[in-house]
Amino acid sequence: MFHHKGKLIIFLSSFLIVLYGVSAAFYARDDDAYKELSVFINALSRIRSDYVEEPDMNKVQEGALRGLLDALDPYCSFLSKEQYSDLQKRKENGKAGIGLVLSKRSDVVYVVSCERDGPAAAAGVRPGDYMIAIDGNQIEDKSILEADSLLRGTPGSKVKISLFRNSKSKVFDVEINRSEQAASPVNYKMLDGKVGFLSVASLSESSVEQAKVKLKTLISAGAEKLILDLRDCAEGASANGSELANYFIRSGILYYSQNRQGERVLVVEANPEKHITDLPLVVLIDGSTAGAAEIAAGALKDQKRATVVGEKSFGSGADQKTIHLKSGAVLILSTAKHYTPGGKVIQDEVARNGGISPDLEAPDDETRQDLAVESYYDDKGDAPGARRVVVPSENGSPAQAEKDDRDEAAKYKQFQEKIDKIQIEKALEVLSKPNALVKKAA
Repeated sequence: MFHHKGKLIIFLSSFLIVLYGVSAAFYARDDDAYKELSVFINALSRIRSDYVEEPDMNKVQEGALRGLLDALDPYCSFLSKEQYSDLQKRKENGKAGIGLVLSKRSDVVYVVSCERDGPAAAAGVRPGDYMIAIDGNQIEDKSILEADSLLRGTPGSKVKISLFRNSKSKVFDVEINRSEQAASPVNYKMLDGKVGFLSVASLSESSVEQAKVKLKTLISAGAEKLILDLRDCAEGASANGSELANYFIRSGILYYSQNRQGERVLVVEANPEKHITDLPLVVLIDGSTAGAAEIAAGALKDQKRATVVGEKSFGSGADQKTIHLKSGAVLILSTAKHYTPGGKVIQDEVARNGGISPDLEAPDDETRQDLAVESYYDDKGDAPGARRVVVPSENGSPAQAEKDDRDEAAKYKQFQEKIDKIQIEKALEVLSKPNALVKKAA
């Protein structure tokens, strides 16, 4: 028994050295950081010898590895052999989802964006909500990959998620029917003044192809100026973000990836053959613009091809590598970060330093606060709310709680509509200027 545990200690200590070396170099930490490994080794030794009960060293090992990966960034994770097997089985059982893109903030699963008119949005889930449990199972120790897989299943099946929202005093439950994506992720229309409006809510391969077709349709219909709406767009591969940007950029760098040594491991440049238009362009972004959409927005901004209007984007941009260990466990490590043509890192350790900042903020913080007061403290409107698992409140009946939910949902919708109007008006204002293509805010 002692020999077996000793082998586990040696294995884990050796693995920690390698893994810590990778993370230390990736984040440019000093070589003195390696000395901290003695803390891990000493702690494991004391657990083995002094813990009040006989410890299960396999669980200790897995917990230590999970903690290490969680400390790197939200997209790194460790899956034991059993966890990985369960994840693969869930994939086989069905891929229908509820229309959410997830990340982590403060080690809690966080809703980055909701698919427009998708099941989750229709049920009242919002960007910024924290996910606490799925079907009654706590997910505080789950990776984003695991949480996402738990939300998926066969079309029409139900999933219950427990959420925390800053505006509420306690956790609440929402029940949602899973479904395949139904709504088109790309929409377009003509606005007054011959302005073509192209809204891209997803950057899957099919969405990028749709965007190309609909962009050409707008131009054929007489569009002389364009608005590219990337708000709430958080899904899709990095290459699809650069592909979208290429429709508007004839030449030059679209983005590059840099490894832990500071070397550019990938440089993506525009292909002149994929270029479609040089029409004046405004790009709309918000806090739910993430990943591939940030690559597109960053390229268009840095290449001075468009004016970016709205709110700072989420800040998600790194390549992940899946490493299969001999034990059957799996490591998912970030191996390179994405940068805009001008050298701005999209994903930063400090969240406030990441993301794409708009050239023109709309609305600003003061206006947003005023809008919230106007929307939440008047009695206008009473739209149907989300279908929700109603839990009786401490001071009211289930019926009253349901009415409160409807009222709050209607006010949130009113608030979002006001923001949407301000952002589109600002985009139209920019395009109305003769130098709209190149003039940027200081």
